[in-house]
Amino acid sequence: MMQRLRKNYWRVPLVALCQLLLLQTAFGQAQAGGKRNLRIVVTQGDAARNVVQQIPARPLLIRVEDGTGNPVAGATVVFTAPSVGPSGEFADDSRVVRVMTGPDGLASAGVFHPNASTGGYQIRVTAELQGEMASAVISQTNIAEKKGRGKLIAALAIAAAAAGAAIAYSRKNGGSSDTPTITFGGGAVGAPR
Repeated sequence: MMQRLRKNYWRVPLVALCQLLLLQTAFGQAQAGGKRNLRIVVTQGDAARNVVQQIPARPLLIRVEDGTGNPVAGATVVFTAPSVGPSGEFADDSRVVRVMTGPDGLASAGVFHPNASTGGYQIRVTAELQGEMASAVISQTNIAEKKGRGKLIAALAIAAAAAGAAIAYSRKNGGSSDTPTITFGGGAVGAPR
């Protein structure tokens, strides 16, 4: 009986090695087909201050990555703006837009049009691929349009009215030139003589 055990002794390590290799292969396949640990990185648009009723120059942009920081292509991304209060709309006058990530993992919400309400809000973003999900928020603030341009336009209108009055006065009092000269504080502006 001892001889039979000695003859089969070499089989035990071989069986154990085969089982270990099978386990390693099965574990490796489970890892490859398993979870990616999706995450969303906001690359453009967070903390933006949008003038009400004006389309921002830069669109909302996110990147979907796996747990190791590699881009994830083909993920479904949904951008959702609040339905009340300060907010905005995407293309098609919708508060929700659905897009797919490209090979670089990037997804853009496209055109976003802030509404007329001022204040802060958050656009919710979700990404989904093969049953895995990730979420993030993009903070935005709608602000009122600055009135500084109105003062410049008013000043130019006053200057034009003053110039018109000066021309009328000059013509009424026998001014010799058909081309008026306008003087602002020192230098003369007008047609050369």
